[in-house]
Amino acid sequence: MNNIVLRILDKNELSLVRQVADVVWPVTFRPILSEQQIVYMMQMMYAPEVMEREYDQGIKFYGLFAGEKPIGYFTWGHYAPETAKLHKCYLLTEYQGRGLGSLMLKEALKEARAAGYSRLRLNVNRNNTKAIRSYCRNGFKTVKTVDNPIGNGFFMNDYIMEAEL
Repeated sequence: MNNIVLRILDKNELSLVRQVADVVWPVTFRPILSEQQIVYMMQMMYAPEVMEREYDQGIKFYGLFAGEKPIGYFTWGHYAPETAKLHKCYLLTEYQGRGLGSLMLKEALKEARAAGYSRLRLNVNRNNTKAIRSYCRNGFKTVKTVDNPIGNGFFMNDYIMEAEL
């Protein structure tokens, strides 16, 4: 795994995030969400104009690569005074279980700490047990349970987790 590179993405590389999301999202969420909700959320979060707007608003996009191949990504940014938010963190299934998800989380924690934040917060679907285990291993603790309406009659049934920096 010596050809693994994690780096910040330029605005013109945001399509790489969608490329990975198109593969990892259905695998991750088909057991949890309806096909209609997956399609709705993909458009809501990964449409090019949505990611470009987030980028312009200061959200940082990172890509994880095996050689030239994009295999994972995470995004984070300001949430509240003292608190940053990890918006997205996904890794292709065939690369999971190798410490690469932890590598991305450690980078997000390091970057948020370096930017002066004292906490990193995230939302995770309450049924995404694999991700929850990973977050717990990396110092996150559940602080709240929420059911957020996101439109079209859909909800995000999440845990809010935080790690102290």
